[in-house]
Amino acid sequence: MSASGPAGGILAATVHILDPVERVPLVLQAGTKVTDPVIAEQINNPRCWQPDAPDVRRTSARKPKAAQ
Repeated sequence: MSASGPAGGILAATVHILDPVERVPLVLQAGTKVTDPVIAEQINNPRCWQPDAPDVRRTSARKPKAAQ
């Protein structure tokens, strides 16, 4: 994940930013999905973002069968 975080990312920590339109302080709680790229751009600490979830289609909980 980039330092600015992607739009659509989920916060791992509470952050304080300025509303880009009204210029008033906003508090976004951990677990909030940030969909606005202008807001995501203000959150520049990479530890504020949850790590990307692994692609479920690529990982399998099953062990491969042994060749017979």
